Amino acid sequence: MEITIQHQSEKTIHTFTVEDPSKLTVTEVRAICAEMNVKAILVNGRYYEL
Repeated sequence: MEITIQHQSEKTIHTFTVEDPSKLTVTEVRAICAEMNVKAILVNGRYYEL
């Protein structure tokens, strides 16, 4: 399944393929944070931090 995340300050849109958008794995969070150059993300109301 794909998720779309907008970078809060840069306003860029990023699309990622994940297994379950309701519960991201540690590997998915690391990959997303690395690509977006951030330390935390908010997906579907859930906060994920490196």
